[in-house]
Amino acid sequence: MTYEEFKDRLNDRIFGEDLNYEILLTVLKNPKRYIGLFRITNAKTKLIQNITQSCEIKFGDFIEEILTKYINEMGYELLDKNIGFDEERNRLNADQVFKNNGVIYLIEQKIRDDHDSTKKRGQYSNLIKKIKTLKLKFPNYQIRACMWFSDDSLKKNKKFYQEQISNNTDDKVDIFIFYGKELFEIFFKRVDIYDEFILHLRKNKEERSGNILSVPDFDTSKEIKNALLKIKKTYPKLIKNLLSNKDEFIELRKEFFPTGKNLKDL
Repeated sequence: MTYEEFKDRLNDRIFGEDLNYEILLTVLKNPKRYIGLFRITNAKTKLIQNITQSCEIKFGDFIEEILTKYINEMGYELLDKNIGFDEERNRLNADQVFKNNGVIYLIEQKIRDDHDSTKKRGQYSNLIKKIKTLKLKFPNYQIRACMWFSDDSLKKNKKFYQEQISNNTDDKVDIFIFYGKELFEIFFKRVDIYDEFILHLRKNKEERSGNILSVPDFDTSKEIKNALLKIKKTYPKLIKNLLSNKDEFIELRKEFFPTGKNLKDL
């Protein structure tokens, strides 16, 4: 994969052209997140916090998308990520599921292993549910499943996961836990792919090192005006609320639209 393709995919996923629309929509749907006496920060500071959290989540989605692309390029047959339902009829979606030479591969991926005890147990339980579903769906296949943490600098729960894996007695199922390069060394035997992936990540981070997250001025910027007009078409009730005499929206306007310039003609 070329660096330009990598960069374009990252920018589209995280900094898409509708980012301002998404930001504004979040504010209008959840005004009480940004106002009130029991917040030490002002509304704009809270908004930046939410945007950074959103970018982190989208970055995880991007890593999943890139791994799918690499798996396809390596010649594996991609399978439908909607793998079925668990015993309680909850829909199950895999991060990565593909096959090759009589083996079904399942990868559940996270950025880093830093979760608390409740979440780590839930993640492993979720992996087992997906393995069981794949066994029913592909009874004649060997299954190789793993949890992959792309950032190998944190291994908070490694011992717990290894202990859980050691309880597996099914000779048609192999379960692993991988950090960073290990996935490409053991599953794919293609360290060159991992090296390319890291090279692209590093280059992109260096290019963005001077960037400072900024939010267009809600009160006067053209970007927010366009987003407001778009929301007026798609969610007219939200604009009606914004212009209403409801207490939370009066306070929201004071915080984000002090002169009301972008609210004119709505």
